[in-house]
Amino acid sequence: MNNISLIGRLATSVDLKDVNGGNKVCSFIIAVDRNDEETDFFRVKAWNSQAEAAAENLVKGRRVAVEGSLRQDIRYEDDGSEYKSVSIIARRVDYL
Repeated sequence: MNNISLIGRLATSVDLKDVNGGNKVCSFIIAVDRNDEETDFFRVKAWNSQAEAAAENLVKGRRVAVEGSLRQDIRYEDDGSEYKSVSIIARRVDYL
């Protein structure tokens, strides 16, 4: 099972891009308070109509709920080094 639900505030603006033959993807980072002194930051990606709606409705600082799954992304840098990061692939984004 791979499910995650988070409520937080947008720490960045939404970045919307066209990819692969007309599909759209957006990415943004949400800040989720762990307690009064600590905050975690999570990268979120949404696709197609959900990506377009997020780009139209979300601004930095806006409160949002995200439901989705975790995906490990692998990137290669110019020097050939491999870097891994985890993103949330949103199934649902609610504007709070």
